[in-house]
Amino acid sequence: MGHPKRRIAILGSTGSIGTQTLDVIDRLGRAGWEFEVVGLAARSSTGLLIEQAERYRPRAVSIAAESAVDALRRRLPEGLEVLHGAGGLLRLAEREDVDVLVNAVYGAAGLPPTLAALALGKTVALANKESIVIGGDLIRSLLTEHGGTLLSIDSEHHALHQCLHGHAPTDVRRLILTASGGPFLHTDPEDLATVTPEDALRHPTWTMGRRITVDSATMVNKAFEVVVAHHMYGVGYDRIDVVVQPDSYVHSLVEFREGSIVAELGPRDMRIPIQNLLIDPHRVETGLPRLRLDEPLQIGFLPFEEARFPAYSVVVAAAREGGSALAAVNAADEVLVDRFLNGEIRFTGIAAGLAAVLDRWRTEKKAEPDDRSPELPRLLGVDRWAREAVAGLQLEPPEGPAPG
Repeated sequence: MGHPKRRIAILGSTGSIGTQTLDVIDRLGRAGWEFEVVGLAARSSTGLLIEQAERYRPRAVSIAAESAVDALRRRLPEGLEVLHGAGGLLRLAEREDVDVLVNAVYGAAGLPPTLAALALGKTVALANKESIVIGGDLIRSLLTEHGGTLLSIDSEHHALHQCLHGHAPTDVRRLILTASGGPFLHTDPEDLATVTPEDALRHPTWTMGRRITVDSATMVNKAFEVVVAHHMYGVGYDRIDVVVQPDSYVHSLVEFREGSIVAELGPRDMRIPIQNLLIDPHRVETGLPRLRLDEPLQIGFLPFEEARFPAYSVVVAAAREGGSALAAVNAADEVLVDRFLNGEIRFTGIAAGLAAVLDRWRTEKKAEPDDRSPELPRLLGVDRWAREAVAGLQLEPPEGPAPG
């Protein structure tokens, strides 16, 4: 077909987005597109990482724990570079033979490799929202200075990308992100203090990792998507809204100045946005699922009741603060979600903890003279500060025995 070969590294290759990306690469290969998987990185799934390395023959792999390196070296082909930790992620991001970096790692750890790849003018396909949430201003500066490309592997932002094609930000009245409402859309707010981790992990429409599933229950993930949309499309927070679409068939909408609304519909399958982003602006048939329109299909919308999701409001408030506020709130959320999943705090403690950390940030960090234009070391310092702050918060434990 004459398309140039794309050389790709996948950070988080054994997770949901990583495995689906490899599936898309296989499908595109059968359709005549050539990809070379140069690097793979995993957090802890060494067995699956070995299987992937044996199949795709990358030049380098990375694992989070240094203790796993020797086992990998014994089982992988001689000559394949085995890396580890944060340094391993950076090495993969900076390799000269990587054109496209798919960043699907967990949390704040995803920011340094994103910045490293963009500083070299690479294409970065982000499933790691935290990179933009924490370092949005840094990322925009790098894109301007080095001419790289930033893509968002997210059904909502993929939808906005399609709806906005050919339009300037000044054409837009508002961006409208859809939310399923999560598992607690119809739960009485008074009952949220007693919901369990198992309850929170029962997402009604998507299958995702544990943290993002809990973040979808609190709507922190939706607030992160608002921040990403703000940075990627140059639209102010006052022109980004959320609406509940419980079936998750409408992935986002754009309302234009004259009153028309353009929406993107599709199946609940992340491989569609992954494929479109990897070969943008081309489209090709690879056998992915389709939304059936020859059968009855009802699509409804509900208003987003922000008062039901106080954690969402805290994140948006931090976004409006600017500076390092989002770095603090993101770090706090990572710790609070872990504490909830470990049975240490109530579900409602996540929002309470986020609010407490943001208030403390306003007192201790906001007034520091370098906070308005933070560089990476500053952001990572605030990340560490927030983790320590939230770990020491006294929050109500759940009722009854801890799980497990």
